[in-house]
Amino acid sequence: MPDDRAAARSVPPVAAGPPPAAPPGASPLDESQFALVQEAAQSYKPIKKAARIAMGSAVTTLFIGACAVPFTLIWPSLAGALITAGLWVIGVVEFLGYRKMMRADPSAARHLAANQLAFLGLIVLYCAIQMLTFSTADVKAAAMSPEFRAELGAMPSMARGFDRDIDQLAPLVTYGFYGFYSLVIILSVFFQGGLALYYFTRRKFLEAFQHQPPWVRRVLAECEPQPAK
Repeated sequence: MPDDRAAARSVPPVAAGPPPAAPPGASPLDESQFALVQEAAQSYKPIKKAARIAMGSAVTTLFIGACAVPFTLIWPSLAGALITAGLWVIGVVEFLGYRKMMRADPSAARHLAANQLAFLGLIVLYCAIQMLTFSTADVKAAAMSPEFRAELGAMPSMARGFDRDIDQLAPLVTYGFYGFYSLVIILSVFFQGGLALYYFTRRKFLEAFQHQPPWVRRVLAECEPQPAK
């Protein structure tokens, strides 16, 4: 017995090795962690979709603003300059909202919804200015230039005939003009108002995502390309 105890003491302890490797293809997450990732993914999908819509809206608005610049330079007016500047501001703000949405910032929903309502207000303002400044006298002036009217001075009967035709067409032009801008307002209420409502309803998904553990948010967010800072 003394020899056995001495022999046992002489045997060096065996060092603990690394834990056994997980079999190939096995998930490093346990079931509860995997369930958390799945739950967070369900709330992150609508956030990604809203971010894509915001990016498309920003690009479209900035493109319209760029197209409006030449018209503002060729036919300068205070209203035109303000509308063009407003389009650029709304496009930039929409892009900033896209960046917030990509970061799953809960304020992104309110940010983007307010921007679409501002866009709606800009469109209504433009249409209202156009309708309030419209007159049949402008239609007559556009249809018959002063030079052409001076040439008709030698033919008073023909001049009266032109005036009579323009007077008959003026109501149709007026109805068409007001109808067009009224339709623009109605469509804008539908599209911009609907988009604002859509953004606002994304808030519940943003809040649900923020309630997830930080490591879960990081796993999902870092799998997506992030906007440049």
